[in-house]
Amino acid sequence: MTLFSRQSHCSAIVLLSLTACIASTIIIGSASDADARHRRGHHARQAKSMRPPLPAMVPIPEANPRAVTAPETPKPEEKPATEVQKADPQTTPVPEQKPAPEAKPTEKPVEPPKPEPPKAEQQGPMPDSAAKEQPKTEHEESVEKAEPSTSPDRVYQNACPAIMNGEVQGEIIPPLSEGVCGERSPLKITAIGKDNAVKLAAAITTNCAMAGTLASWVVEIQQEAQKDFGAEIESITTGSDYQCRKVNNGHQGRVSEHAFANAVDIVAFKFKNGKVTELTSGWKGKPEEQTFWRALHKASCDRFMTVIGPDGDAAHQGNLHLDLGCHGRKCEARICQ
Repeated sequence: MTLFSRQSHCSAIVLLSLTACIASTIIIGSASDADARHRRGHHARQAKSMRPPLPAMVPIPEANPRAVTAPETPKPEEKPATEVQKADPQTTPVPEQKPAPEAKPTEKPVEPPKPEPPKAEQQGPMPDSAAKEQPKTEHEESVEKAEPSTSPDRVYQNACPAIMNGEVQGEIIPPLSEGVCGERSPLKITAIGKDNAVKLAAAITTNCAMAGTLASWVVEIQQEAQKDFGAEIESITTGSDYQCRKVNNGHQGRVSEHAFANAVDIVAFKFKNGKVTELTSGWKGKPEEQTFWRALHKASCDRFMTVIGPDGDAAHQGNLHLDLGCHGRKCEARICQ
């Protein structure tokens, strides 16, 4: 074999070796690329399966609530012209002031008028010291006098018009309370009547309703006294007024109206001409006495709810019982005996 044939044979072997290496490299690279593409496809499918499904409808964008409720940016306050002039004297020209005209000399200097004192409407609140020195007006003094001066234990009592109008003379006294007996606003009366008051021989304790009824009752009795005895009544003698007891001082039965300051017993009358009449002897006494007591009985039945005299029972032979007790379901029935 020649040298040239040996070199050709060696070159062919080298060429075949290089060709085999290149082919194996290509095969390995293509396998690697296929494997990489397979892996990428697998990861892509896995990531796609993990994504949340897209909404069927695309949401409509809404306005930002913070932008709606956000407060407006405050505008800078405008400074008055005087401050601008002071801040920028070069940019804002200030008009020059004219010199004041020279005052002509006068013989006597003119005094400026004294300022008038401000009116009451224009004055502000006075200090405490000045307010104390101001004298009180008549209205303020009358208001202070009209203020109630009742004691704390009487603030819940009722005022009585008969006392206030002068129809009876007397005063309100502390409340009465004795078990079931008592009266919240009792009165102590010393005389009955306004224009021509009739004295009571002894003060009686009663309520306001009885006081007002007695005031109208005594007017008619005065007229009857002048008709029968020729004189006005000077005084009235009474029996029981307020007493915590049962009817007719009994141990049983209902509580008397005397126990509520709602009753009074009339015993005798004294007239201004000196004559006297008592129920015990006058009911069947002289003609003028009988006329007077029966007229008194009738006038009492027209005003009071209960009237019991000598014709009623033995317990009232010497006293005429008067009260404003309730009788009947509607408190409209009267007892006149």
